[in-house]
Amino acid sequence: MEQSKMEDFIANAALLAGHLTQQCDKAITDQRNSVAELQRAAADVGQGVAAGNVELSRSARSAIREALSQEIPAAVEAIATTGDRLKQLADQLQREQLAAASGIRALAWKALAAIVVASAVIIGGTAYAAWSNVQRAKDARVEAQVMEALQQVSITSCDGKPCVKLADDQQRWSRNDDYILIDGSKAPAAGK
Repeated sequence: MEQSKMEDFIANAALLAGHLTQQCDKAITDQRNSVAELQRAAADVGQGVAAGNVELSRSARSAIREALSQEIPAAVEAIATTGDRLKQLADQLQREQLAAASGIRALAWKALAAIVVASAVIIGGTAYAAWSNVQRAKDARVEAQVMEALQQVSITSCDGKPCVKLADDQQRWSRNDDYILIDGSKAPAAGK
């Protein structure tokens, strides 16, 4: 029964380790996909910025043509404001990319730590079960030896003193020669 429980425990631990590994792999893949999406978004923003710059240039030329002297300061200010906004957007996108990359690294370390902990628990449990089985085997061997020895002797009480029935050449109890005294003092000789 213990063997079956141990095998179930090991199988469950292996399934848990496999599940954790799959979850980690999925999380890493999801994070990579997120980074790829952020990079695509950054490229789109870059294209948008380029398109915006082109559009800005066209607008600036039109504004210059339409209102040469009076509109030039307002157009320059609008261009500068748009450029500042675009720079802020690019800076924010770069910060988000760095945060996503650090999040991926943290998740990977957590997954690795979870796998290491699960492995340590499995190894510790297996080692404990093996040690416990060895101890039980030792106890069973000692009990078997005692039972075997008890089959070869007969223990009783002789005038309140313990005595054992053993081989013929041992010192005997005076009232029944089949028993040998365990007590170290000499028993009275038979018939005295």
